[in-house]
Amino acid sequence: MTVRQNVNEQDREEDMVEALRVLVLVMLGAGGWAAWKRSLFPGTWAHTFHRAYDEERALLAQARKELSTVDKDQRQTEKKAAGHVKAEREKHEQRVRRLEREVAHLQDPGRGAELGRLGGLVLYEHMVTASPEARLLPLNGLRARFDRGDRVHSLYLTKPDGGGDRAKFPHSPDPAADPENSVRLFDEEEVRDFKMKINEAAAQEKTFRAGLAEQLAGKREELDEARKDTARLKAAEQSQADVRDRNRTRPRRKEALAELTAARNQWQDLTGRRPPR
Repeated sequence: MTVRQNVNEQDREEDMVEALRVLVLVMLGAGGWAAWKRSLFPGTWAHTFHRAYDEERALLAQARKELSTVDKDQRQTEKKAAGHVKAEREKHEQRVRRLEREVAHLQDPGRGAELGRLGGLVLYEHMVTASPEARLLPLNGLRARFDRGDRVHSLYLTKPDGGGDRAKFPHSPDPAADPENSVRLFDEEEVRDFKMKINEAAAQEKTFRAGLAEQLAGKREELDEARKDTARLKAAEQSQADVRDRNRTRPRRKEALAELTAARNQWQDLTGRRPPR
């Protein structure tokens, strides 16, 4: 046998194997379809497949389809009602959570968001610190004062009780310092500008604190009202219950179920086997 003949023989064998594989798959598919058909229309082979029983099979199939359509419609209406309930519940919970956060913030404002920094001095909405290592000073009643020095400018942060802290801003290089360890130098104007920013924030904080008790009481009252305000949620839940009640007593489903039961009874009388719904 030549090499070419050997190659052709191998090709034919591969084609036969592929054809056999396709045939097996087709047979398996046909067998699965036949088994499914037999489960829907039980009885003899003729009852399931012969054209003599086309009308009986069509009647049973139509009754099944009608009930399936009714059930699908009911599921959609119930799903829509459930989605409305979910949306109203989420809106109610979101409103309550938002007000809870606002009440918690008013009860303990903390230091608040950062408003700016200069050197090691950091200004927040409600507090200020002279350096990352220093303590936080409340802005309420605080006063910032600029002091010009020969080599270092200072901002004195004074609390109402007289305590406070000092932030330093060198503006001239230290002759004794190593040139490689140079520090940032600050212009007098930028230090004065930051002093004004601190004093403005302190004035805003004073106004905030003056109205804090009233604002907190108002938010607490709003929170209590939000927790009790479930009218829209209850209405959605009642609507959902109404949809379920209508579906349970809907004449169309009773009629479709009765028609399917009659078709199943007729098939059972014909074949002696009761078909599934």
